[in-house]
Amino acid sequence: MTGGQSMGKAFGAATVVAVAVAALAGCAALAPPSVPAGASMAEVEAKLGRPAEVVAAQGGGAIWQYPQGPIGQTTYMVAFGADGRATGIRQALTWQDFAGIRPGMTRADIRREFGRPGTVVDYRNLGEEVWTYRYQIPVSHDRLFNVHFDAATGRVRSTSEQEDPLFMAPIRVVG
Repeated sequence: MTGGQSMGKAFGAATVVAVAVAALAGCAALAPPSVPAGASMAEVEAKLGRPAEVVAAQGGGAIWQYPQGPIGQTTYMVAFGADGRATGIRQALTWQDFAGIRPGMTRADIRREFGRPGTVVDYRNLGEEVWTYRYQIPVSHDRLFNVHFDAATGRVRSTSEQEDPLFMAPIRVVG
């Protein structure tokens, strides 16, 4: 093997290691804060602070919503049972959770599951209101997820998604 081949293999291995470290760092960033099952509301508030929103959960419990950051790519949801004890925590803005949205769901359903949208746009000419959430798909692809509501009924018509232009490289015209 020549020196160039050896160096190429070393560079290739270093690149693989760097990509793996970046991927793990991205996964760690999406890991929710630790909230032990059975923690009281007071314990959760002492650890995470006051929630941005509190919504009623099915079965008499509550869901505390913690949107993160100025661009809102994560929203942690802490679920409490009717006894006021934590039953779990999850990051709500994921493609797996968005895949569960179905036509006919209400605005309240979407708010309970995903929290406050990043933007709301009313398309009067289409009779439609669109809620947009920023999120990431593995590994670190920045996306926008849109929930399209019928403006008259307040029920989901459809969904769509796209690459987030906030994170796209600018287009340069050379010539």
